[in-house]
Amino acid sequence: MLFCTVTDDVLHNVALNKPSYQVSTYMDQLGAHNASLANDGIVNTCARSQRETNPWWAADLGVKTSVAQVKLTNGGDDAGSDLHFAI
Repeated sequence: MLFCTVTDDVLHNVALNKPSYQVSTYMDQLGAHNASLANDGIVNTCARSQRETNPWWAADLGVKTSVAQVKLTNGGDDAGSDLHFAI
């Protein structure tokens, strides 16, 4: 499961509620875990794909944007794990 924040040099979340896509969508009793759940700003919702060999998730920022950091939070375990990519 994935929660994503993409920040610019002023630390605004430039991916918030932007169109997003993923390789596939996982469905369970709670419904579809769509790509948009990763960047909706709500930490309790997460995108989730089917079990994939090469999973991917993408957000369309709409315009050319200077990105300072990408933070991906894996909600797949109790502790969660963050991946930070400084640009």
